[in-house]
Amino acid sequence: MVEETQGRKIVTYRTSKSYLPKQLCNLCGKLVTNITVHLDSHANDRKYACPHCPVRMTNKGNLVKHIHAVHLKLISKTCKICGKGFTNNNSYLSHMVARHGIGDRYTCTLCSRIFNHKSSLYDHMRRAHSHVRNLACEICGKSFKVNRALKMHMSVHSTEQPYPCGKCPKRFKSSYARKIHELTHSGIVFECALCGKSYRYKSLLNIHMKKIHPQTVEQAEEEESAGNSMNSD
Repeated sequence: MVEETQGRKIVTYRTSKSYLPKQLCNLCGKLVTNITVHLDSHANDRKYACPHCPVRMTNKGNLVKHIHAVHLKLISKTCKICGKGFTNNNSYLSHMVARHGIGDRYTCTLCSRIFNHKSSLYDHMRRAHSHVRNLACEICGKSFKVNRALKMHMSVHSTEQPYPCGKCPKRFKSSYARKIHELTHSGIVFECALCGKSYRYKSLLNIHMKKIHPQTVEQAEEEESAGNSMNSD
């Protein structure tokens, strides 16, 4: 159902608590209920390898777009209103909706939350309104609703810490964790842009944001997801 609200279209999806949303496969365009299992069917199709990172793709044209957007940071679209440039069309569309109110938005009929992207609505339905946890950890069996949560969990089982801090004996599992830690040696503090509260560690600021300003966090994740959806394949 499409509604008009202050000149903006809001697309509403009627659903129920037992609704299991489908995900779009970026490789073949199919809508599937279990994207992890489906992607296994494409495992042998990704013959085009990126020379800059481990990404492999099924289409040479998509690989070129990936290199331009992710590694060369080439601007492919510019906002005519504010002049901001974007490396892919998804990021541009997300910007237009979030910053200028131009474009379709999608609302959840169970809680009335509104999203800038259909994929964000699907993700919200899985996290907030579905009890189905069909993504299981192969090591401990713990199950998750979304693939992102499973990937974050897998680091718990890893003992490797290949990223050492250059200023103290600490080591980390990822370069991002090391980067955040090294900021503590520089005297930098992380301040909340919404209320001014500051923290020594970014992880504490993230906890604060999710607890005190959850809608702002979800909007930021939504825009990031839109930008990454094209770069993933």
